[in-house]
Amino acid sequence: MSPHKSLAIAEVIVYGGIALPIGLFLWVKEGWRHFEWMFVFLLASIRIIGSILQLLDDETGPPNKSITIINGIGLSPLLGIMLMLVHRLCETSQHLRLAKVVMFLHVVVLGAVPLLVVGILKLFSAEDGRALGRILTAIGLSIFFQVYLIQTGIAMFAWKASGTKQKPLSYLGSTILAMTPLLLLRLLYSTLAFFVTSTNAFSPSKGNMAAQVLLSILPENVIALLAVGWGLLIWRKTPPGHTYGLTNATTSSTALTHQ
Repeated sequence: MSPHKSLAIAEVIVYGGIALPIGLFLWVKEGWRHFEWMFVFLLASIRIIGSILQLLDDETGPPNKSITIINGIGLSPLLGIMLMLVHRLCETSQHLRLAKVVMFLHVVVLGAVPLLVVGILKLFSAEDGRALGRILTAIGLSIFFQVYLIQTGIAMFAWKASGTKQKPLSYLGSTILAMTPLLLLRLLYSTLAFFVTSTNAFSPSKGNMAAQVLLSILPENVIALLAVGWGLLIWRKTPPGHTYGLTNATTSSTALTHQ
C-alpha cells in the first residue's frame, strides 16, 4: 500500500472516530445554532470523502480533479471553525459589533467557495481555460487570506481589550492562539498546491508526503482536535441542565465575587 493511501486510512480513523462523532455530539448538546460544531462535522465529512477518493485513486494517472476540489473546499470549514470561536470570544468580551463583523465574514467565505471550485475546474480543463482558472483560484484564495487576517486582528483586539482572566475566556483565547499559525500553514499549502505547477510536490493526491503532512494534514487535524477538545473541556465544566454560554459563566462568576 502506498504512503498516500496509508495516510488516507489514518485520516478516516481520526475524523471518523474522533472529530465527526464528537463534533456531532457537541452540536446536539449545545444546540444547533452553535455552528462551530457544524463546521467541525462538515470538515470531518469532507475529509472522510476525500480520503475514500484517495483510496480509490489510480496513483499512476494524472492528479485527481475530485480530490483537488475536496482539498480546496476543505478550507472553508476550517475558516468557519475559527470564525465561530472568534465570534464567541467577541460576544464574551462584550464586543458585539465585532461579533457581527465576524458573522459577516462567514458570508464572504461562502461567496469565495464557488470561485475556488470553478477555478479548479478550469485548471483541469483545456489549455485555453487555465488562465481563467488561475485568476478565479487566486481570487478565492486571496479572499480566504483576507478573512484570515481580519479574524486574527479581531481576535487579538477582543482578547487584549477584554481585560478579563476568567477561565472560560482564557481557555478560548489559548485555543484560538494555537489554531492561528496552523491555519496559516494550511492556507499556504493550498496556495502552493494550486500555483506551483512545475512539480507535483504540493499535489494533495500525489505530492511530497513530508510537505503534505507538515503543511496540510497535521494543521487540519490539530485544529479539529483543538476545537473538539476545547468543546469537551467547557462542556464538562457546564452545570447540568444549562446550555453553555461564556457570557453566562462570566456573569455568574462576577455575581459570586460581589456576594
